[in-house]
Amino acid sequence: MKLLLWILAGAAAGWLGEAPGLLAGALLGGLVGSLQLRQDRLDQQEKRLSTLETELVALRRQLRQGMAQPQSALVPPPLPSQPANAPVSTAAEETLHFDLDLPAATSDTTPAAPAPVPLATTRPAPAGADSSFDLDALHERFRAWLFGGNLMVRAGLLVLFFGLAFLARYATENFQLSPALRLGGIASVGLVLAAVGWRLRERRRGYALSLQGGGIAVLYLVSFAALRLYGLLEAGQALALMVALVAVSAWLALRQDAPVLAIIGSAGGFAAPILTSTGAGNHVQLFGYYALLNAGILLLAWRRAWRGLNLTGALFTFGIGLAWGFHYYQPAHFGSVEPFLLLFWLMYLAAAVAYSWRHAPRVDTLLLFAVPAVAFGLQAALVHDMRYGLAWSAAAAGALYLLLAAGLHRRRRSELSPLRDALLALGIVFATLAIPLAVSGHWSAAAWALEGAALWWVGLRQRRWLASAAGLLLQLGAGLMFAETLSQGGQLRALPLLNSAWLGSSLIAAAGLLSAWFAHREAQRCPPAVGLGLLGWALLWWLTGGWAEIDAHLYTGLRPAAQLLFFAATAATATWAADRLDWSGLRLAGLLPLAGMVLNLLQAWSYGVPPSEHLGWLAWPLALTAHYHALRALQRGPLPAPLLGHLHGAGVVLVAVALARDLGLRLQTPELGGAWALAALALPVALLLGLLVRLSRGQRWPMTQWRAAYLLSAGAPLAAGLALWSLALQLPSAGDPAPFSYLPLLNPLELVLVAALGVIALWLRALRREHLLAAPVLERLRWLLAALVFIVANGVLLRAMHHLGGLAWEPLALLADSRAQTGLSLFWALLGLSLMLLANRRGSRLPWLAGAGLMAAVVAKLFLVDMAASGTLERIVAFISAGVVLLVVGYFSPLPPREGDKADSKAADNGAPPA
Repeated sequence: MKLLLWILAGAAAGWLGEAPGLLAGALLGGLVGSLQLRQDRLDQQEKRLSTLETELVALRRQLRQGMAQPQSALVPPPLPSQPANAPVSTAAEETLHFDLDLPAATSDTTPAAPAPVPLATTRPAPAGADSSFDLDALHERFRAWLFGGNLMVRAGLLVLFFGLAFLARYATENFQLSPALRLGGIASVGLVLAAVGWRLRERRRGYALSLQGGGIAVLYLVSFAALRLYGLLEAGQALALMVALVAVSAWLALRQDAPVLAIIGSAGGFAAPILTSTGAGNHVQLFGYYALLNAGILLLAWRRAWRGLNLTGALFTFGIGLAWGFHYYQPAHFGSVEPFLLLFWLMYLAAAVAYSWRHAPRVDTLLLFAVPAVAFGLQAALVHDMRYGLAWSAAAAGALYLLLAAGLHRRRRSELSPLRDALLALGIVFATLAIPLAVSGHWSAAAWALEGAALWWVGLRQRRWLASAAGLLLQLGAGLMFAETLSQGGQLRALPLLNSAWLGSSLIAAAGLLSAWFAHREAQRCPPAVGLGLLGWALLWWLTGGWAEIDAHLYTGLRPAAQLLFFAATAATATWAADRLDWSGLRLAGLLPLAGMVLNLLQAWSYGVPPSEHLGWLAWPLALTAHYHALRALQRGPLPAPLLGHLHGAGVVLVAVALARDLGLRLQTPELGGAWALAALALPVALLLGLLVRLSRGQRWPMTQWRAAYLLSAGAPLAAGLALWSLALQLPSAGDPAPFSYLPLLNPLELVLVAALGVIALWLRALRREHLLAAPVLERLRWLLAALVFIVANGVLLRAMHHLGGLAWEPLALLADSRAQTGLSLFWALLGLSLMLLANRRGSRLPWLAGAGLMAAVVAKLFLVDMAASGTLERIVAFISAGVVLLVVGYFSPLPPREGDKADSKAADNGAPPA
């Protein structure tokens, strides 16, 4: 029957939108009613379970006491008021079934009785133990209700109620009967229904309650029609009649302990003015009438605390009020509408408190949180044109909730702690909102976010997944609404920090952070991914709000440094709080300095300024301090060690990039040659890599734990960057050292080149010492370094010929110049000769083969390239010199033997046979 009334409620609310709204409202009411039925059944199961457990404990106690007595004492005396053959109550048989594991009775005189066969029982699950929402089971229960034994009476009442409502309207327009006669006929139908239901209350309880509820609803319809449509009753007379109907329905519900009857009566009372409306009524009469209905609901809530009745009244009151306000409200109505809104809000706050008082420690989460959210939204619409109107409203609401929480705290009833905590949360939310609302009035989104956080918290504590999901969706919707508000622009950032944009985003971030903290505290009930998602949501709003605030109030040059400091301060605060609260997830905010450094570099690059400019010299050291402080804290979780090692290396790489960019821009001036800026790009990187190699032998943190990470995760990118820099600048740069004169190797560019190659060699040695790479990999890297040295040496030679020999510095001109080709040939030949002589002295084949390869390259170059200009003096010198070098090599540096051949030769010298 309840579901029928919810459908009726939805249809009545939708009737304001005429026929389409009727159908949509009925569907919505049916959905809400289905959920309400499920909650009522859970409440009934919990009551039944509590009763069964109490009786079971008492029975166990009696049986244990009886074990210590003789068996004869266990036989109860016959009851004088009941014959021996009286039938046992079937209700008790259907309700009380127990499986008792009793200890075996030990007695010397009485034999043990045979063990009884245990009866199969089904123990209902306690409410809250399993919060899963079984849609299939709900669907089956709905079908059982819809097609059960009372299908006809339910359908008949529904059709009859709508028919009588339509008859009242139709008779007004078409029939010539007197109004009193028309309404009297309809009222007689209601009285007959109520009387028949009262007569059948003992034999057919469900049927009787349905008839009584339908009759009361019809009488509500008649009373309101007499006032609104026909004017047969004065306002005072109609008021008295409606008060009487409220009292009668409340008395019937209390007398028969029938919440369904109370819901039917209240639903009919709420629907009556909607169904008989002509669109020209008085809203004061409407809301005054609803105030009487809600007074009856509040009285019943205090006596019985029927949750379904409370939700029915709230749905009708605020749903119809919202629909009326949307269609008919004018600013002139404020004085007559505001008192009713406050009255309804206070009534349903009292109903929620009464429910928890009766059913502690349970809290009607939906009523307690939904009513202030809806009421505050309506209040915002009423006072939107009043300065500080919403701020005072929030302050008053916060004070009320905090006073209620304080009153419950003084009672010191532990079972009321969930209600106290919920009221405290609401009080804090509204008190917090008062300040930003006093600054700006665009704060519905912030209110929703904080309400969502409170709803999420209560849902977690009471294991109500629906309330928790509603809290998350409310925060998501608040964020989207606030983003839409920001996109519309306006005077949202008039004052630094004291403006709607910053305070609103901060409150949304605070709601997300509180939700993440609640998820951390209830980790057994909430998946970790949800808590991390909420933390990310909070940080997103906090960082974007701060970033936008800096952009709005600081000039362009200061923005990068200020934003980096903002990221670093956030990370330092979060790391400190994570240690104090033992909240490992919050330590992830320690990654913010790294992200801030990346963004700072991108901004500095786009602005074309050095990263140390405009307080960057202060921001970067502080960000690095926060970064390493966070890395040390992250060792306690939650990141895995390999990822944490990469983060150590990433910080070093970012510092190297920042220093290279900064020094390169500062040395890029008209007074200095291009070699200075190019050298500045590599010098900080080479120094950092050398410092890493030097510190890798240290025994202090972080090298003691992260030596491999610094040599690989940081060292490898730095070494690769130096190698690419050394390779890339060979032909593009002539190495102009102005204002100084050029000296081979003693100029800024080539000094840094030599330093870069040397520090790469030291880095490879450190990798070998720490056994961080396999020997074959290290060998390949050494050969690559040797090739790079060869290329750099050729570049040094060409730059020397350019500055000292007057060669034009253009790639094509250099390749075509005979002097350059001759110099390269001689250099290659001498280098090859040196390698072969050194290899022969050490008895190493690979360097000798490398030198031989160079000599072969020289010969090939002579015939393929230099032959084209064989008549020039330079080519002649090249050929003769190369020939002489080859002769010297053949005499002084023959090919060293293989390792096996060396062993055989030594054995032969000692007189032993070869292996």
